[in-house]
Amino acid sequence: MNYANLIIAGLVLCLFALPSVADKPAPIPINSASAEVDKFQSGMSAFDAGQYSKARELWLPLAEGGDPRAQHALARLYEKGRGVDRDFKIAADWFLKAAEQGHADSEYRLAVGHVYGLGVKRDEAEALSWLRKAANHGHKRAQKMLARAYENGRLGLVADPEQAKYWYDKANSGS
Repeated sequence: MNYANLIIAGLVLCLFALPSVADKPAPIPINSASAEVDKFQSGMSAFDAGQYSKARELWLPLAEGGDPRAQHALARLYEKGRGVDRDFKIAADWFLKAAEQGHADSEYRLAVGHVYGLGVKRDEAEALSWLRKAANHGHKRAQKMLARAYENGRLGLVADPEQAKYWYDKANSGS
């Protein structure tokens, strides 16, 4: 492994260690009155208060019932080791469940996992597939990662400056 690959691997590990806007699961609209909304919101309140075990307890039944937001939230707890032992495999399993329902940040995190073998096997073709899905769902970090892949001819892609520009422009646009 050359120094550039070691640096890239270190940067990716930092990506998973540093807090980001995506660390906090997205709130759901207030206009819904279901019990699931209340449980998810209660989980958010527990998460915000640093009560990660309680958040997990509230989100687990929702996630098992198929709620992609709760699945993503649980995956983030396992990815970061908050209230649970850090476990990239369990995180990847929950990300997959949410990603299969079109959850863009879960699609992106699966792509990163496949690039570096975090909880899933290292597989550039699979990474590219999830990265494209996330980018097409408007995920800005996925769009930038895809642009860099086109720019540098990575993830099995041939370097394509036009595609790189397209994805950089999309990532930097307001929409």
